[in-house]
Amino acid sequence: MSNETHIGELIAEITNAFDRVARADGTTLHEAIAIDDWKTREEQLAARRLDTEQRWQDIPDDVIVACESALPFLDTKGFRYYLPAFMVCGLRNWENDAGRVVDTCEYNLLHERQKSLRQSDPASIAAKYGLTDAQCKAIAHFLRFVVGNDDDELTTQPATTLQAVAKWERFAGDRVSLT
Repeated sequence: MSNETHIGELIAEITNAFDRVARADGTTLHEAIAIDDWKTREEQLAARRLDTEQRWQDIPDDVIVACESALPFLDTKGFRYYLPAFMVCGLRNWENDAGRVVDTCEYNLLHERQKSLRQSDPASIAAKYGLTDAQCKAIAHFLRFVVGNDDDELTTQPATTLQAVAKWERFAGDRVSLT
């Protein structure tokens, strides 16, 4: 299967799994950046007003790229809402600089705050963000694509990263093969 075909399938899976996720009163992208920049509460609220979309699918890639450091500053509702937008943006832009947003997705899905890569646990991450089974499977497939196969001679990923992705796969109940 070509990379392009696999990317298309991953985007469809992520879109289906996260289709009806709403931000509601969760932290917005620009608000998270304002929080990261230690802005006042008034400035954070002004930044929040910049995010007017009603669906994560409508967020332009250039906004995701401009706010690529936002994920760790989102609350649980905001994280669950924006995560698929980040994953899809990274996949859509896999071959160019905007694809680097996959790195922030990978980091935030494999590392829990205050824990090392080895201690992080997909079950607690999924519980924290209220991820469904379908969403966990989509995440596991996404992570495997991003890091590659552990039997791939070309992989440059550390063994701990590959093991962390394998944890997601076991948790999601779906071992992914990219053959």
